[in-house]
Amino acid sequence: MNLGPEALILATLAITFGAVLQAATGLGAGMIAFPLIALISLKLVPGPLVFSTFFLSLYMAYKGRHEIRYTSMSALMFGIIVGTILGGYSLTFVPVDKLGIFFGTLLLSVVAISIIGRKMPYTKTNMLTLGTAAGFMGITVASGSPFVALLYQHEKGPTIRATLAFIYFIACIMTLAMLNSVNRFGMEEMIYGLYLTPGFLIGYMVSGKLSKYLDQGYSRMIILVISSFSALALIIKNIF
Repeated sequence: MNLGPEALILATLAITFGAVLQAATGLGAGMIAFPLIALISLKLVPGPLVFSTFFLSLYMAYKGRHEIRYTSMSALMFGIIVGTILGGYSLTFVPVDKLGIFFGTLLLSVVAISIIGRKMPYTKTNMLTLGTAAGFMGITVASGSPFVALLYQHEKGPTIRATLAFIYFIACIMTLAMLNSVNRFGMEEMIYGLYLTPGFLIGYMVSGKLSKYLDQGYSRMIILVISSFSALALIIKNIF
């Protein structure tokens, strides 16, 4: 697939916006970028988009390594593995011409979960359940963050950003390995991912000046509104 300059510019802008929210608040890149990128081309998701987040998540996790909360994380990671496997195989059963509807519907469910947003205690059952949901959504629509954020949403900003970045980094490795096993991620998708990577780097560099504003709750409304409209647009585009 040859992407024209207009498509690359739009994709970069979408990812930059998502990256600003992720770097400033700890969540948001997948929910914002995925539906917008999918509207440009379904070949850019989920593998290329997940790959493009890899380096930013690694850097953020390393930078905030002393703030990471490891409580019951083993149960969460096991759930992510289970969800990733289930989600990966679900992609093999959905017809290509229905992927937009499938992705859009899943994204709307992610938004619904985000709206509920009640605090979840760090029990192994909650970690396992939400980890499974995050793994499934992470590999299908690159948006597993709301499920994990339910666990950490009442922590301090630095703890949320560092912990989610660490989880995303590990989940990226699992997701890309699973996508490769079902023939949904290879050299071609990796190249697409490299095209998308600059958007994340730009977003991270400019996020510092905006984080004091976005970290006060504004990002939640922005993410939910844009994600909802983008998911609906993706569904309508693939129906008609």
